[in-house]
Amino acid sequence: MIHLQFDFNGKSLTFCHPLQIIQTHQLDQVISCFHQLQTAIKQGYYIAGYVSYEAAAAFTPYFTTHPKGDMPLLWFGVFEKPIEKAQLFTQYAQTTVAGWQIDTSRSDYQQAIQTIHHEISKGNVYQVNYTVRLNTAFNPAESYAYYQKIHQAQQASYSAYLDMGEFQLLSASPELFFHWQQGTITTKPMKGTIARGKTLAEDKLQTETLANSTKDQAENLMIVDLLRNDLSKIANLDSITVPKLFTIEKYPTVLQMTSTITAQTKPSTTLFDIFKALFPCGSITGAPKASAMEVIKQLEATAREAYCGAIGFVTPDNEATFNVAIRTIKVDTSKRIASYGVGGGITWDSTASNEYKEVLTKAKVLTTQHFPQQLLESLLLVDGKYFLLSLHLKRLKNSANYFNFSFSYQQITVRLQQLAATYANGYYKVRLLLNSIGQIDCEATTLFLDTAPLQARWSDTIMNSQNILLYHKTTSRDFFPKVKPEYECLMTNEKGEVTEFVNGNLVILSNGKWLTPPISSGLLAGTLRQWLLNKKYITEQILYKKDIQQAQQILFINSVRGARKVILS
Repeated sequence: MIHLQFDFNGKSLTFCHPLQIIQTHQLDQVISCFHQLQTAIKQGYYIAGYVSYEAAAAFTPYFTTHPKGDMPLLWFGVFEKPIEKAQLFTQYAQTTVAGWQIDTSRSDYQQAIQTIHHEISKGNVYQVNYTVRLNTAFNPAESYAYYQKIHQAQQASYSAYLDMGEFQLLSASPELFFHWQQGTITTKPMKGTIARGKTLAEDKLQTETLANSTKDQAENLMIVDLLRNDLSKIANLDSITVPKLFTIEKYPTVLQMTSTITAQTKPSTTLFDIFKALFPCGSITGAPKASAMEVIKQLEATAREAYCGAIGFVTPDNEATFNVAIRTIKVDTSKRIASYGVGGGITWDSTASNEYKEVLTKAKVLTTQHFPQQLLESLLLVDGKYFLLSLHLKRLKNSANYFNFSFSYQQITVRLQQLAATYANGYYKVRLLLNSIGQIDCEATTLFLDTAPLQARWSDTIMNSQNILLYHKTTSRDFFPKVKPEYECLMTNEKGEVTEFVNGNLVILSNGKWLTPPISSGLLAGTLRQWLLNKKYITEQILYKKDIQQAQQILFINSVRGARKVILS
């Protein structure tokens, strides 16, 4: 069954049961297909689908691409109306897709960058958006669950799922190609990428680094100028403006530099005119566009197909929204193979090592899920008063800012005080949960404090210090080793550094000094740990197993249980 879903800007539109399918594999039929699409819109129907990168020559004959791939150059369904609903992130079906293999070796990638530098030195191009592919075996029955997973993981504003039978597209694109409504067209090119920091403080440093990067600004400005020129073909020249230049946007795995360009289109402008003027988007070609596309054809081994094309829909009111189909997986349902394209803009200042690293960063959406369902705080409530409340709320606010969760200090404190009034006497553990839209849930359970030494063992699970979720207290805890009631687990990271217990921080007494591992080893900034650091009772130091084995004393600490001596076996 045909199933198309567009999760654009917080709203979800679903299209099923097309009245007609308009598609073609032939370049010389693309224009006639656009005429059919325009007719359907005038008749009061919605159209939804995609245009492949290789359709470019239908709009501009001197644009060069690979011969078309297996997918149609253009595929659209004609629909009476969509099902509209607010976009909500709910628990998605569990699905795992592993074994993604890149089709380009480091040496081949380096050679491609050298070729692009040679073309730049000759003055043929200023920038080339060079891309590679990752491929894996894929079960088409899991495609929608996997789409939900990458959409939620990426938190992209222009995600789309297209199940067209023979092929499926799973797009977690953050980039707007264009939005056109009542004569106003907006484009939002994205050029400039850096990995997220692991904490809010690291994130701010990464944001400053990207914002001040002259290389990324130059790349971005090149594409802005290219798109302004493209828009001049369909818009009044004095209406073309750039209201936002070099804006930094935050996504779960990367920070992106974007700019916004707006214009007023000429009265006679049609959907075909827009594609003829703008397609393919300059952010995924380079500049000048025609020359960059020649280099792309020379260096890339396969057709891009829907990747780097455009996915979107048009309403009967002629409102059109299309993404740039980056962060997009193509599934061949008969061959049961998935392909994912990823790349970046190469300029004279680009280095092969940094660009290859950026490719791997952008591909993280395939295998990592950095977006938690809920943030969590566990608080100690004693006779109606919370212990270290300000530190808990500060940590929660920082994590909320990091993950773009809604956070209301007033609402949270009111709920906590209401709970404290109910449990005014005794010891309680309060579990506070916050979801992405700011909904709060909290409950109290009676706390029985155990002062006996805590039995602990070394964990066999090696923790990855690059795992962002280690640095935030969330309900996503599947990566932690399982602990049993009779003992705790003490963990180490990939560098052999000791990190923390599963449920608390580590403090040791060594040579008369109380020491705790630094956050950089990959651990949660516990509130009791922070209080002890603020008071200078403990000091941060990288610790190894030998340090623990030679320690005079080992403590397990958290704000609910306090400090407990540890017997490590």
